[in-house]
Amino acid sequence: MLTAGAAHAATGDDIFGSVDDDGLQTSGLGKGELNKLGSKTHNAANASSTPPWYQYGSSSFCSNTPPGASGGSDPSCTAEFAVCNPTGASGGASGPAVRVWQREVDRTGQPIAGAAWREIGWTCLSSLVPGATNVLTMQMILNEFHDTVFAKPTASIQPVGLKTLVNLPTYYELKWPEAGFEPGEADTTTLVGRRVEIEPVFVSATYIYGDGEASGPVESLGGPYPTGDVIHTYRQRMIAPVQINVTYSGRFRVDGGAWIDIPDTVTIEGTASNLEVAEAKARLYNNG
Repeated sequence: MLTAGAAHAATGDDIFGSVDDDGLQTSGLGKGELNKLGSKTHNAANASSTPPWYQYGSSSFCSNTPPGASGGSDPSCTAEFAVCNPTGASGGASGPAVRVWQREVDRTGQPIAGAAWREIGWTCLSSLVPGATNVLTMQMILNEFHDTVFAKPTASIQPVGLKTLVNLPTYYELKWPEAGFEPGEADTTTLVGRRVEIEPVFVSATYIYGDGEASGPVESLGGPYPTGDVIHTYRQRMIAPVQINVTYSGRFRVDGGAWIDIPDTVTIEGTASNLEVAEAKARLYNNG
């Protein structure tokens, strides 16, 4: 059984399978090595006219079972993504890691008598395994993350009624609308037959007060008077377009497995509210 060592596999041509002195697999099969495997398949354009020919397949990095042994439902685990560089070393996301298998076949692609699957390594470039089809990739998950309909934050403001006064401290609180996915809500989709859940994670907020000033990015959600910690005081009369922009990261899981952090962020502009800033006027009363 191959075990991931400390080194992360990358996407470059110079990464090949290797084993250290303790017998641990410390780097996965790279693009160049996988291309070499492709030339050994029975149906390759440059395949030899004489045997041996091979068939290749992949299975979950989380188990030691050959292709098809799990009935088409490979388990998912954190390690299959953690062992790879999820943003890709040479551009483009890599992962999840898969185990690569080989078995000998005849010229028509049928397994020869007694041929069994033999594990020959692992790779972060799952889509490049010869014969791979419908392979889940980290790039698919990142694309899905960016396609998520995130909740657009709104501002709850005190004093209420979208009115405040010049020189009066005004309090702001971030609120999530019903529309869109907010932190703690998972967007569920199916990618190449795998159930993928993506959950937004709050990173920070920027409070734009509409008078040319702003606070942030900060990790606070603000709050109402008198405990809120996002406070601003206007110095003149105006209609102030108040807006809160939020930066999300995220996490995902596959087929109900462990949650895994998404190595990316997205910033969503909130819905603006027009706050009327009025000026209080003193009145003199004659009580005589």
